[in-house]
Amino acid sequence: MDINLFHASAGHVNEFSMRETAKQQGVRLVGDAAMCGLRGGEGQAGPGAAAWHPRGGTRIAVARGYGMRAKSDTLKFVQRFLADMNGMGTPGCFRMDNGGEFNGSAFISFCDAASIRREYTAPDTPKQNAVVESAIWRAMKGAHAACRHILAMGHVDLSSIRNVGVNGHRLWLASALSASACFNRSATKANLGLMSPFEAFFGRKPSLTVVPFSRRG
Repeated sequence: MDINLFHASAGHVNEFSMRETAKQQGVRLVGDAAMCGLRGGEGQAGPGAAAWHPRGGTRIAVARGYGMRAKSDTLKFVQRFLADMNGMGTPGCFRMDNGGEFNGSAFISFCDAASIRREYTAPDTPKQNAVVESAIWRAMKGAHAACRHILAMGHVDLSSIRNVGVNGHRLWLASALSASACFNRSATKANLGLMSPFEAFFGRKPSLTVVPFSRRG
């Protein structure tokens, strides 16, 4: 497979993750790489919630990304997250900053009813929330790279693509969520054997997904 097509389809991950992911998928990469500059540390990403699954005494994280119009929608998307994770267990704890969306009576009552413990980080201490902050940062970097890639393809009519269109916000959200999903499927040094977060969490290798309009013609 053309290396740049695979790179775009893998969410513009860094070169190490891209080549290791291709190796695990049995894909032979050909051509010269034109990397986009996304070379951060390996890990998983997602602008949203992280689902934790204990296996063999270790914690494995896989990201779930959601796009909200306002912070007041937080509880609605937390409920959606739990519905999406149905059958995989209920989180024992939510770790959050001290934002008002997490301190409201409705959110607290929901957590209490679901027996979900709440942990709050101290104000102005992003390092205490390092896993989530890093995940969001990587998703945003991936989204930037994806947007640049898409907008540079003159053969693609964005207005013809459902739920993307020419609206910059929709394109940005679609790019961020796509990047988050791609990082879940990418090899990472954070897991034993360089497993992807998807394989570590679900116990099977992820499917190979190629973005069709990444190829000219």
